[in-house]
Amino acid sequence: MPDGAVPVEEEPYFPDDAGAATQNMAAVGSDDATQAVPRVSDEFGGRPMFRDEAPPGETSATAEIDLSGLDDFDDEPPGRRGGTGTKVLIGVGFVALLAAGGGGAFLLATGGGDQEAGLSSDGTATPPEAPAALESGGLFPESLSVEGTDYELALVDDTEDCATVGQGSYGEVLTENGCRQVIRATYVDADGAVAVTAGVAAMDSAEQATAALEAQDLGANQWFAGLKGKDGSGAELMDRSAGQGSGGQWGPYLLFSLTANSDGSAPGEGGPDLEEIGGGFVDTTLNALAEQTAG
Repeated sequence: MPDGAVPVEEEPYFPDDAGAATQNMAAVGSDDATQAVPRVSDEFGGRPMFRDEAPPGETSATAEIDLSGLDDFDDEPPGRRGGTGTKVLIGVGFVALLAAGGGGAFLLATGGGDQEAGLSSDGTATPPEAPAALESGGLFPESLSVEGTDYELALVDDTEDCATVGQGSYGEVLTENGCRQVIRATYVDADGAVAVTAGVAAMDSAEQATAALEAQDLGANQWFAGLKGKDGSGAELMDRSAGQGSGGQWGPYLLFSLTANSDGSAPGEGGPDLEEIGGGFVDTTLNALAEQTAG
């Protein structure tokens, strides 16, 4: 944990049905389909964002995932990062499985396990009632270390046009709930093996942040979009890679991360622990956010 990090006292809010229902997600049936994630606007803050478009085609199959088996971690030992402060965030996992060849593709939503963001320091911090304008440099430095691995910043985008940062219609949800600002940053590890898009969305109030959180539906592509980097950056597939999503709410802010293998391959045994990495980025971002809003 970075020196001078500020702990958070307030417990987060999470939707009641976060792990309750089974979801059926239709597969893309078109023979030339490459993915099921629809493209967001090609213009992001006046700049092209290279979002992929969902190919046309009729549904031919569905993927059924039961989320009712998510564990309750209330009785678990302290968080995996050893934090002794207040628990503030929970991770919600997902995997996007991309079919090869002409088999189409589909999005598979699954419970990724609860994650705790433990924060502790000599001071205290509570989330503000209303968000202040955020500075991207203070939240996302040029380099940082997460879970013992060094990462370099590939690109960062800061926009007030929240409609451009969501998959599906989630950008509209953000706008309707008073989204003021979204900052996203994509990092790549030194080996070029893992890429992470981390971000913060500032809403008008905690109540509106809660409403936007409750509207998230990973199985239906209602979530934040990954931020794609340039060719050769190691982040060129972040808008469509299989990956792990983590996030939660702190007052009027929504925090999130999307972690993926740089080559676009689905997470699997023997590879990097994308869930742990994503949770570490949420922790790091929350520490930076608490420090910035306290100042």
